[in-house]
Amino acid sequence: MARIALDYLRLLQSLLPTGKAWNREEGSVLTETLYGNAEEFARVDLRSDNLLAERDTQKTTELLIDHEIDLGLPDECSGDNLTIAERRRIAHSKLIALGQQNPAYYIELAAAQGWTITITEFSPFWCGYHAMGDSCGEQTNIFYWKITITLGGGEIIYFTCGSSQCGDQLSYIVDTNSLICLLNKYKPGHTSLLFDYDGPEFDFAFGPGFDASPYSGALYLTGGFSLGFSIGFERGSGAGFDQNGFDNGFEKSFYNPAFDYTTGGLDSGFDMGFD
Repeated sequence: MARIALDYLRLLQSLLPTGKAWNREEGSVLTETLYGNAEEFARVDLRSDNLLAERDTQKTTELLIDHEIDLGLPDECSGDNLTIAERRRIAHSKLIALGQQNPAYYIELAAAQGWTITITEFSPFWCGYHAMGDSCGEQTNIFYWKITITLGGGEIIYFTCGSSQCGDQLSYIVDTNSLICLLNKYKPGHTSLLFDYDGPEFDFAFGPGFDASPYSGALYLTGGFSLGFSIGFERGSGAGFDQNGFDNGFEKSFYNPAFDYTTGGLDSGFDMGFD
């Protein structure tokens, strides 16, 4: 904890010789002179504390550019117009990227950027190793692994006093492009990644708060929905749906087993929530 000017004034006064000539009274010329020196000592003390905080890539502000230069940032996985919070996350994830080839390493790598992921590894069916009921697959399955990204959690960045800067949004959801690029960059070269998404935005039914798909890429939905939904949920496009399939009166649909969600076909239509 940094000392304040009054602390340094008392320290300086304690070094003075004894006697009436060394006036320690408040307002005296000697006290005011020492207080001027004490303020400078306190400023340097505070800046030394700031320097200790600036060493941390998760808290740095003044030395953020220096950290980025040391870490070779921005790189091919860095986006445009990043906020300080995003730049800190990227710098920190680059700093801890020591290099391993186990699931725990990639989970920690994603967590450093604010994402929660799970990893699924695949294998072919080997006689003497697998049993009845296990999945069958080709030998090339060992070169594939799936990343499931959990949405609706820590990927939200909020404007924070003392951390954010003028021009930053009050809150926003980070897209997954940087994370996907990062994982593909550090994956073993002979393997291929598959990406999946999990969270409240992906369910059988649509809640009234569903506004738009959170992922900016083209393949965030499969089955009957190939292009997702426009803002305001006014229409949907894809197999089995016309361009004007949904109008402004669409409020909510309830999951109905009669609806084939994988192909987009309608057997019994939507349930009571469709207005």
